[in-house]
Amino acid sequence: MTTPPSQDPDDATGRTRRRRELDRQVRDRYGTWRDQPRGLACAVVAAFLVLTTVAFVFAVVAVVMAAR
Repeated sequence: MTTPPSQDPDDATGRTRRRRELDRQVRDRYGTWRDQPRGLACAVVAAFLVLTTVAFVFAVVAVVMAAR
């Protein structure tokens, strides 16, 4: 259920001001929150690349040693 718009201009201005403040708080909070998963994703991708490279090198060394 929604509240009908007020005819009082002060109430509308106060609501607009509160809305802007709430929007600013949300941007401040979630603006920094969004950066964290990006950093975590980069760390996961980097770890995957390093482990994949190490596994590939180990496999190549194992094949070379088995061929001897």
